[in-house]
Amino acid sequence: MRYVFSGTGNSQWVAEKLQGLMEDEADVCGLVFPVYAWGVPKVVEEYIESHLDEIKRAQYVYAVMTCGDDVGYADRVLCKLLEGRLDAVFSVRMPNTYVCLPGFDVDKDEVAQAKVQETLKRLPQIAESIKKREKKTEVVRGACAWLKTYVLRPPFNRFLVTDKYFHVIDKQCIRCKRCVRGCPLGNMEMDKDGHVTWKHENCTGCLRCYHRCPNHAVQFGRFTKNKGQKIHDFD
Repeated sequence: MRYVFSGTGNSQWVAEKLQGLMEDEADVCGLVFPVYAWGVPKVVEEYIESHLDEIKRAQYVYAVMTCGDDVGYADRVLCKLLEGRLDAVFSVRMPNTYVCLPGFDVDKDEVAQAKVQETLKRLPQIAESIKKREKKTEVVRGACAWLKTYVLRPPFNRFLVTDKYFHVIDKQCIRCKRCVRGCPLGNMEMDKDGHVTWKHENCTGCLRCYHRCPNHAVQFGRFTKNKGQKIHDFD
């Protein structure tokens, strides 16, 4: 059993590469997802809470978390959600996609490609560890890990994991519905007049709508003005 959540494509790509390196086994449960704000995305938390009994029945539980640079104590947050039922956890660096605060932007192409190549070299090692059912924690915590996860993350989730700041620049919108169709939680719609709106129901902050817009019409308040986009386009 493998559960994958991916907003902009990084985690999906990692999951597909891993699948090519090993076979699914009935008694193994794998979780592949991105780290948001040095923790676990809301949608992943909800999945774990509703499938915890099923996950705990697996003989071996592992997680592969994608991040731009570091994960803080996201692995400990995950382990708590799993009630300690986590045998191995790994982090891999992928191109940065978070752009909703000052100082945060996508990576330059050469940096993004270097991260991808680094991960390509590491994934076979991770696959071997999983095949051998090794119990280990291999994550990059980064500086001030405790502060990031346990002090900065709670207010971040409370005030910035929201769709209320999203809007569309009408003169740039070409009504392609790519953002609406791409929302992994079905939290967007287009009205009869061609205006895109957010439902204010279950946004998890993945930014797929922002990054997938071909005309850069989707914005998050003023935070994303002149910021880059990172469409998943690597092999």
